[in-house]
Amino acid sequence: MKFSDLTYKIVAFSEIENFNSDDCIDWAYEMLLLEHYSENLLILAGISKPSQYFEVIEYLKKALNELNIKALDDDDAILSYSTYYIKKITESENIEQNLKLIHTFCQDNDDYANLFDFSLLYWAWDDFNFGEEYSHYWENANRHNINQIIIEVAKNWLLKNEKEIELITDK
Repeated sequence: MKFSDLTYKIVAFSEIENFNSDDCIDWAYEMLLLEHYSENLLILAGISKPSQYFEVIEYLKKALNELNIKALDDDDAILSYSTYYIKKITESENIEQNLKLIHTFCQDNDDYANLFDFSLLYWAWDDFNFGEEYSHYWENANRHNINQIIIEVAKNWLLKNEKEIELITDK
């Protein structure tokens, strides 16, 4: 059965500083649309936004439990949370914003080595935003091809991490 892509973010809630509890409501709604049903999922989907973390989190834990989805911690949580944004990049969705979120997340997690290429790409993009024509952060990148490079790196990252991502989503 298919899961909402937001599941990648949701299962990492305990490891994410400033976790957005409104994502839990969106996740619950998407899961219901995908024909997943549980009492706490219904309650969660019905909470008004903007929500309060402590209002949402207990329902989230119970809904995950009811759906037999394991909450993650440590490196598994970092990998899963990042996967959400990297998947969005491969779909050409808000590339610059998603790249910045991965970069910030990488810095918040001691420059998690598996994500460092995304920081380099973020800094390269930043150079281009400041009018530079080329960047020393990413060889052969320029303001005209940076989007395509980021998408390709994201696709390659998903392929490279496919086994670990599958293990996470199977837990």
